[in-house]
Amino acid sequence: MITGAWSVIYYGRPRASHDIDFVVEINQKDIKKTLNAVKNLSEDFLIQADVIKEAVRNKDMFNILHLPTTLKLDFWLLTEDLFDKSRFSRKRRVKILDQFMEISSPEDTILQKLRWYKEAKIEKHLVDAAFVYQIQKKNLNMDYLKKWVEDLKLVDYFKGLKKITLDDYI
Repeated sequence: MITGAWSVIYYGRPRASHDIDFVVEINQKDIKKTLNAVKNLSEDFLIQADVIKEAVRNKDMFNILHLPTTLKLDFWLLTEDLFDKSRFSRKRRVKILDQFMEISSPEDTILQKLRWYKEAKIEKHLVDAAFVYQIQKKNLNMDYLKKWVEDLKLVDYFKGLKKITLDDYI
């Protein structure tokens, strides 16, 4: 499932990004299959098999780097966290450039961006959440959003989304 900046771009606004974030479901039994799949990529990709194995064991993340462009592909392993499971189950199938892809819902994009902001206090996460919220407001499942805002203890950050003036960031 595509998440992060690219789901913000899809639901909110165009912006630059140096990576593409994915949430993937890979279990211990899938390690060999995963490594076989990535080893079929061209030599243009930097792949670290040991890092992938460790990420799968720890339900962490790994990345693959496209050397000619330095585009980083970040793969976040699906965890047992209730919100993580919920957002993965709610992914949407969309068609972009004649290709079907799975992408995080707008509600889950907002919530994840608020989680990242709460953790790291990086302003772009708050601004991204605000753009998606303000642009998609009429299409959002507000009951779902409010439930997870409370459960994830994001109430103050969520309230702040309404105060951000998007004109300052265009």
